[in-house]
Amino acid sequence: MYFSNLAMRKYLLLLLVILAGCSTSVERDGQNLKVIDVPLRSSNHEIRMSSFVDSISYIPLETKDECLIGFVDKIVATNDYYYVVDKQKTSSVLCFDKLGKFVRKIGERGVAPGQYVEITDVNVYKDRVYLWDCSMGKLFVYSANGHLEQEVKEDYWATTFYVLDDSWVAFCSGYTTNKAYLKDNSYPNLLFVNINTGQTSPDLYYDSRICTTGIVGSDFNFISNGNLVLSLNDTVYQALSPSILKRKYAMRFGEELEKTQKEYVERLKTEKIDAYQGDKLMKEIPCMYMFLETPSYSFLRYSWRDYYYVGIINHKESDTYMEAVGYKQNAVVNDMDDMAVFIPLATYKNAVYSCISPGRFIESKAFGKQVELDDNPIIVKFELK
Repeated sequence: MYFSNLAMRKYLLLLLVILAGCSTSVERDGQNLKVIDVPLRSSNHEIRMSSFVDSISYIPLETKDECLIGFVDKIVATNDYYYVVDKQKTSSVLCFDKLGKFVRKIGERGVAPGQYVEITDVNVYKDRVYLWDCSMGKLFVYSANGHLEQEVKEDYWATTFYVLDDSWVAFCSGYTTNKAYLKDNSYPNLLFVNINTGQTSPDLYYDSRICTTGIVGSDFNFISNGNLVLSLNDTVYQALSPSILKRKYAMRFGEELEKTQKEYVERLKTEKIDAYQGDKLMKEIPCMYMFLETPSYSFLRYSWRDYYYVGIINHKESDTYMEAVGYKQNAVVNDMDDMAVFIPLATYKNAVYSCISPGRFIESKAFGKQVELDDNPIIVKFELK
């Protein structure tokens, strides 16, 4: 497969499926916050892919020396291109057209001026590609043809980011301590930055006493329309231009589990909990780690114990909520071509995108496209109903 070990571990824990839920809307801070009561089933429940997917298409990515892909850490889909981010193996950002033909490489890795050392996250806004290197504290901005246009130095440690407009960018730290922004004994999980003027606006503060090594965070924020979720927080947020944080959904997992979550937060304020302990203890708390949005459906991924869930919000039916669940397995059944696995990596318009290895493609006799085992991965496009 073409995923890093971390990404593979997390993505294999994904599922999606059906179970009616209910939701209500309330006004909070001048925003229409929708409250959703989450079923949180503890038994497997599958859903057929054909119930929400209209069609599946496959785009083999061109394979040649200058565009070899080791791992797929992220896909960014635009109107004309696919940007494939390989952080682990080649540390590169590769651009392909919608037919899968290689177009160009974005940026250069190295220690010379204008070069990045490692890729933390990548975003595309209009015709510009933005690359964040957290190790350098630098945001690189490239033109459509791959030339470096701007290099911005930041003092905020962030794991993901999202470009809001030509000036404003939202950075998410994921419970990483940023001492320069300490305020009232709290650190911000979110920082809005105007990369042209240097103006900043922090948000989503957490208590500085919290032992952050005991928190399992998410590396998958901001992959869809500026949406983000945080561990130990039951709200789905959206970052908007210029520096607005919208609270979209409040997910209710039940009083007992909400109590368990609060007790763990209090424990983190007084105890030193390492990553191993944190991973074990947080299994007893529902943890949201990704939110993807399209005009027809939104998908919320979360886990609890050894169950992995995808909540489906049906926008065509007044945001009716459905829930898929599987115990250490994928609960989405491909009843359309028996080849693609629904493990979405990105959204664009009313489609969800993922990828598969050439090996899985070759195994299917239903397609005439020629691929080899050592070819680049294949983009999968799920057009939604």
